[in-house]
Amino acid sequence: MSIRKYFKFVDIKTSALSLYAYALGAAFIFYYFNNWNWLNSLIFFISEMILDNMITAINNVMDYILAKDKTSKQKSVLVTENISLPLAFTYIGILLLIAAILGIWLCFRTNWVLFFAGGLLFLIVLSYTSGPFPISRMPIGEFVCGIAQGMGVPFLFTYINDNYQKIMTLNFNRLSNGEWTFGLTGSLTTVFALVVLCIPSICYNSNVMLANNMSDVSEDRKNERATLPVVFGKMKADWLYRFFGYIPFLFIIIMPFFKMAPWLVLLTLATFPKVKQNIETFIAHPDKVKTFPSALQNYTIFVLVQAITIFVGALIHF
Repeated sequence: MSIRKYFKFVDIKTSALSLYAYALGAAFIFYYFNNWNWLNSLIFFISEMILDNMITAINNVMDYILAKDKTSKQKSVLVTENISLPLAFTYIGILLLIAAILGIWLCFRTNWVLFFAGGLLFLIVLSYTSGPFPISRMPIGEFVCGIAQGMGVPFLFTYINDNYQKIMTLNFNRLSNGEWTFGLTGSLTTVFALVVLCIPSICYNSNVMLANNMSDVSEDRKNERATLPVVFGKMKADWLYRFFGYIPFLFIIIMPFFKMAPWLVLLTLATFPKVKQNIETFIAHPDKVKTFPSALQNYTIFVLVQAITIFVGALIHF
């Protein structure tokens, strides 16, 4: 498979979203800890990018296999790029193996909390479009995707940069009588702050998937996908899209008052007019080509400004 064909197969453009999640995690590290482990960061970056590529690859393969509509099947990248199913599964298997090896390596370099947290994320990835009940074909897809991608990357990136002892650790001990015990300790304050920090990323990640599904309602009905807009209808999907779009601004206001972020983070509120315009434009005309990019733009604008203001605010102590 050529590089060009591989990039098409994994839709390499979607991997760019992860970079903003890294920026958010880095800003949190700079504000709270300022501890860095560059080797761990490199290992995690490679592993996460491979995992992201694998998600898209599995999604493309399963959409092709499960497609009921012939037109949808012909639009698949497997058809347009002439990629056979055996070749597709071979590449998915290679990506899975590399990501698993790198992930386990990081567990040995940090703490076994990473094994369970990363393992849960791994299971979500594998069941996103495959298995007996694919998450992407259910009404819960937006929520699961938002939490896994919106919080998973910033949390794990923060954790592996030698900050795990200040966040959460899982330790195993063998007693003199031969029995094994375990102890889970951590900082509830830090974990809560990290969750609140990630809520905007969670919401806008959810909105990206929701916008994608709102643009594909007719096609999803033909292919028997029970997505949220298909199950609950356009009106409820519209209100949920607005909720996910506007609620992050409330959490931005809360953060500095509870010292979860510097005061400069309030400048993120300046993105409201553009975010509102994008939300209402998409709801008025949900279209995969014309208006769907506005959902990606909202994620990019908000999370990037949030990360920059936290970083600069920590730098100038305001």
